[in-house]
Amino acid sequence: MAQINEYFKNKYDGDQSELREKINRHRRFIFYRILAVVIVAALIGIAMYHNYKTMIYTDYTTLRTMEYQEASTASYLKFNNNIIRYSSDGISAFNMDNEMLWNQPFQMQSPIVDVCGDYVAVGDYKKSKIYVLNSSGPQGEIDTTLPIQKLCVSGTGNVAVILEEGDVTWVKLFNKEGQNVANDRTTMDKSGYPVNIAISDDGIMLCVSYLRIDGAALTSSVAYYNFGNVGQNEIDNLVAGFNFSNSIVSYVEFMNANTSFAVGDNRLEIFKGAQKPENVFETEIKEEIKSVFHNEDYIGLVYAEGRSDNPYHIDVYNTSGDIVYAKDFALNYSDIEFNKDLVIIYNSDDCVIYNMNDVEKYSGKFHESIVKLVPTDSVTKYLLVMGNRTEEIQLK
Repeated sequence: MAQINEYFKNKYDGDQSELREKINRHRRFIFYRILAVVIVAALIGIAMYHNYKTMIYTDYTTLRTMEYQEASTASYLKFNNNIIRYSSDGISAFNMDNEMLWNQPFQMQSPIVDVCGDYVAVGDYKKSKIYVLNSSGPQGEIDTTLPIQKLCVSGTGNVAVILEEGDVTWVKLFNKEGQNVANDRTTMDKSGYPVNIAISDDGIMLCVSYLRIDGAALTSSVAYYNFGNVGQNEIDNLVAGFNFSNSIVSYVEFMNANTSFAVGDNRLEIFKGAQKPENVFETEIKEEIKSVFHNEDYIGLVYAEGRSDNPYHIDVYNTSGDIVYAKDFALNYSDIEFNKDLVIIYNSDDCVIYNMNDVEKYSGKFHESIVKLVPTDSVTKYLLVMGNRTEEIQLK
């Protein structure tokens, strides 16, 4: 009996050992197969990234066309992957499926339009009516009661405005339903004349640049107002302020939730902080600034160089103030903008695209004159607006 028990015990142990070996072999097989898939995917990713960085495009093909009634005096903007067309007669939004999302008729002498995310605000310069819309259509109307100088809209539909009342200038904040939620009364003696405004995407932070005369000198200041919980503990919701002597700061903008910047005739300032911004970078600008453009990651400044071969120069800054790209160029452009890490320079007939490695990704003429080029989520697809239609194109 003992011999029989020993036999079955040895057989059981052998079977168990063989089973464990099979399990281990199966696990090794699965591991190496997964590893092979990961390596192949990584190689494909590296190849695609290298291709993206080095691919040169020489032409484009039209993928689809959206046609509409021509409006010779219309202007165009990108609106949440759609197109906005506006003029003195009204504003309309179209998608690339040849569908009108909405149409808001009005009579405005000089419409001012601002877009942020899924919201757009349009008001008449020197008048008092503002329409607030998103992809679903009209969301509200605002009556400022005073003449509008400037306006900007947040991604939540809040609208900030600069209003004129004789010697007094107002900075006011409205929600999309038209309710006045905050005011700041300014005079030249108090804080100066408000030159420009910007509102954060969440509609909580408001940045205002002021200009005042200090003796014989012009002095600018940039003020941040917080209309959230943090700002409720501060006088007039003012959470930060910065002064710049002998400078005219006329451009302020939010890049992302944590970063904003200001550009003057002789300086660039970068601020960081979602609740109480701090000045983290400043530099003196000696050249004449011709254009300012930005996205959530980069700030672009174009200077007029005055040279016959390359009359323009561009410096691209990241959010820390480092110059990550610089380029001289000759194209007499009508617009310049970013698409992710690409710099797009174009006019009605010609276009050139560079990446941050100074690779000329595309250079060529449009098949016919355009009035607006609109980047899409893809770095190889763009919308070309011609007045009576919009084409979605693919670089090739």
